[in-house]
Amino acid sequence: MMASSSSSVALVWLYHVFLSFRGEDVRKGFLSHVLKEFKSKGINVFIDNEIKRGESVGPVLVGAIRHSRIAVVLLSRNYASSSWCLDELVEIMKCRDEVGQTVMTIFYEVDPSDVRKQTGDFGKAFDETCVGKTEKVKKAWRQALYDVAGIAGYHSSNCGNEADLIIKVASDVMAVLGFTPSKDFDDFVGIGARVTEIKSKLIFQSEKVKVIGILGTPGIGKTTTARVLYNQLSPGFLFSTFLENIRGSYEKPCGNDYRLKLRFQKNLLSQIFNKGDIEVHHLGRAQEMLSDKKVLVVLDEVDNWWQLEEIAKQRGWVGPGSMIIITTEDRKLLKALGLGIDHIYEMKFPTSDESLQIFCQYAFGQKSPDDGFERLAWEVTWLVGDLPLGLRVMGSYLRGMSKDEWIEALPWLRSTLDREIESTLRFSYKSLRDNERILFLHLACMFADFNVVRVDSFKSYFANISLEVNHGLEVLAQKSLIYIENGLLKMHSLLKKMGREIVKKQSTKKPAKPHFLTDTKDIYDALDNDTATGNVLGITLCNTNWEDDKIQINKSAFQGLNNLRFLYFVCKNLCTPEGLDCLPNKLRMLHWDHCPLRIWPSKFSGKFLVELRLLDCKFEMLWDGIKPFPYLKTLDLSYSDNLKKIPDLSKATSLEELDLPECKSLIELTSSIGNATKLRRMDISGCTNIKDFPNVSDSMVELDLSETEIEEVPPWIENLFRLRELNMYGCGELQTISPNISKLENLKLLCLCNYLFAEEDGQDPFDDIFEAIIKWGPDFKRSWVLQSDFDVDYIFPRCLPEKALTSPISLRLSCNFIKTIPDCIRHLSGLIELDIKQCRRQLVALPPLPHSLVSLDAQGCESLKTIDSSSFQINPNICLNFVDCYHLEKKARKLIYTSACKYAILPGEEVPAHFTHRASSGSLTISLTPRPLPSSFRFKACILLSKVQAHPGDTSDDDDEEGENSLTGVSYSVRGKQNGLTVEESMMKPARSKPAAYDS
Repeated sequence: MMASSSSSVALVWLYHVFLSFRGEDVRKGFLSHVLKEFKSKGINVFIDNEIKRGESVGPVLVGAIRHSRIAVVLLSRNYASSSWCLDELVEIMKCRDEVGQTVMTIFYEVDPSDVRKQTGDFGKAFDETCVGKTEKVKKAWRQALYDVAGIAGYHSSNCGNEADLIIKVASDVMAVLGFTPSKDFDDFVGIGARVTEIKSKLIFQSEKVKVIGILGTPGIGKTTTARVLYNQLSPGFLFSTFLENIRGSYEKPCGNDYRLKLRFQKNLLSQIFNKGDIEVHHLGRAQEMLSDKKVLVVLDEVDNWWQLEEIAKQRGWVGPGSMIIITTEDRKLLKALGLGIDHIYEMKFPTSDESLQIFCQYAFGQKSPDDGFERLAWEVTWLVGDLPLGLRVMGSYLRGMSKDEWIEALPWLRSTLDREIESTLRFSYKSLRDNERILFLHLACMFADFNVVRVDSFKSYFANISLEVNHGLEVLAQKSLIYIENGLLKMHSLLKKMGREIVKKQSTKKPAKPHFLTDTKDIYDALDNDTATGNVLGITLCNTNWEDDKIQINKSAFQGLNNLRFLYFVCKNLCTPEGLDCLPNKLRMLHWDHCPLRIWPSKFSGKFLVELRLLDCKFEMLWDGIKPFPYLKTLDLSYSDNLKKIPDLSKATSLEELDLPECKSLIELTSSIGNATKLRRMDISGCTNIKDFPNVSDSMVELDLSETEIEEVPPWIENLFRLRELNMYGCGELQTISPNISKLENLKLLCLCNYLFAEEDGQDPFDDIFEAIIKWGPDFKRSWVLQSDFDVDYIFPRCLPEKALTSPISLRLSCNFIKTIPDCIRHLSGLIELDIKQCRRQLVALPPLPHSLVSLDAQGCESLKTIDSSSFQINPNICLNFVDCYHLEKKARKLIYTSACKYAILPGEEVPAHFTHRASSGSLTISLTPRPLPSSFRFKACILLSKVQAHPGDTSDDDDEEGENSLTGVSYSVRGKQNGLTVEESMMKPARSKPAAYDS
């Protein structure tokens, strides 16, 4: 490294720092910590004990000083007792003047004035050293001490502890040297934001020991995030270490492995103190050495409780202000720390855009694809599934390949898992017990083509099977192999692929072991040649390419699959010319899209079925008579055009979902549906021949009857007290609606429309729909939405929840065809807020409104002209927003000006005449009225805001009217005394208007 100086000769710096010190004062304690901190920061230090015996001290020492970029002088009580130290100091100060060397001073347990004046104990030591020396030498020593004491330095007496002092010195040395913080991970997409989020949760000034957990699935970037966090935080710690890949560095202990714990502690202490000869003979050694030290420790990829045991037992094993960062895939390990953990940060998958950038960094050396590779880059990113490890590996693999080579590699990428990715993902799998492994493989192989799987459905598949499903799923979730959110199971695509690879290898090595068929060729061979055996538990075949050759299977294809429990076919090309004799009776899930069967297999009882999905099937009916389906929860026959009849479901006592949308040949629904006492959801939308629907169980939560010929909502609807959604779009024959619908207090969405609205010729599909959204109950936490093309005064009061009438109500109306607010609204005695912004096209008049109203928002109602005088005269707390209501008549404006409302906002070009006292400032005019007001008012003000012109450089896409006449907000603050108390009120109201008048 070269540096310029005042000298005409440029020097080569051989050392970063020359350290001058008195050994007997600091060598065993303070100095060792300084050297350790310098070394950890990459600072190359020369100290005089590196001089070999036998060499001439003078030339070597002078050379070392002159070729060091910085000299650090550690002045201690006995520093001046050494003529060697004083000679060093003279040479250091000479280099400072001649070659521009930076000199930094540390006053360690000594007063700078004693050094400058050679007084006190420091002076006594100096006087003793001066005995027998020439005046020339003594003068040079005194001048050097005087000069060095004048340099602003570091005082040990002013620091809270020595650790902080040493960290400060090291940081300043790095700054002089031009060292910059690590930029190794600056290009890692999204890492900076994640680190910032973690740091935002921490209180760094606290002396409390902080423990942070970083949790996430394998390959998601936990280690990288922890490394960046460590790089940013470590300068603030004298002692720090990053123990990487703990699970891979220590073999799994059998029981309580004492020796393994000792080895772990030895490694930890050796790295912290940078010494390889530390002996650890008992488990209290780490606490003995660290309990008084502020340390930063990263424990990366922790996978076993024993690695955290000492942390959990006692925070005191490290000193105040310490920080422990733990990365793991096992949520249970972090939970085991109980209250001992301050923050758990759960790593999230990158967004699709971030994933593309990560992939492109490794594939192209930039954050975007090369020209012509855009579609291929997106496809590979999708295949990898947003896992950073996979994106990195696949990007590196494809880098430098031509476009044709990419295309040739895609089939391999779709079917094969890279070794590096697989080895990383397998760690968590290997730690599972047999029970959890079986569940994992079921999810990976049988549900890989589902985006999500319902937890309750998955558990039902294993009823009466000796698997600990509840506990097993919990373990998989704790180890980040699956995610459970809102009752749904999710698994990353690469984990699914790994599971399939495991099963494929197992079935090859041990064909007698229970396994799954997921490979297309294996499945075709098994079904076509009768080669499948009773060891197959599940078959998954997903092939939606119409251009593929037809695959025929014979009628006895499933004869030998006695233990088959899961069958998932999404295949348009699978043919059964002779039908099927049977399906395995142990089937629990039968999902067959485009099923070609026309007759139900006679030898298939289906008594264990939990889920039966035959979408777009050829059946006209399934089976005759009554069949027992005690476990069946889902029956889905969607888009089955040939279906004419639903079988008797009297013995489907567990049925929860019945899906029949677009079954256009279906004429009627069996009355046996009423016996399905657990039925929660039914969808018969698009069944255009259905004219009636039978009484259903009160367990119903969602009911979709859209596009049917149903003529009425019957009175017995009140029995469905759990109902939350009722959809009846496009029911052209619907005429009668029972008022009992208002008794459904759990109803949240109600759609009653004769017509099915579609967007045509640029017309808004909701032009002819009336929509009302109310919020009611305590704090308006309950909501209800009505969408209808019926007469408003007929439908709204008929359907409004009865319980809402006894509660405060917030109402938002959306309607493009009404000219005045429906009369039924005025009878809502609990109406607090009314929002009519979405009635802007035709609304011309406001009728009398409930006196309970405290907020009326009519912003943008450009056609509004008249307002009934009783609408807001009585309630002085009402707030009015008439922004952009340009056509308000003079009488309506006067009514607003003179009302005793809390505030009002409306367009205007001048202050009304009765505001006679005025004050102006720039574009703002404030007027007060002296007229008598109610006793609750001390004054009334009108604020006129003049037109706000658009900035010449404004490139807003708004039209001229909005762009040049925009008002982003109005605010006020009023402060005064009332009954001896100081009262203050303020408000900010967003608005956009022409010149606006504001009343208060």
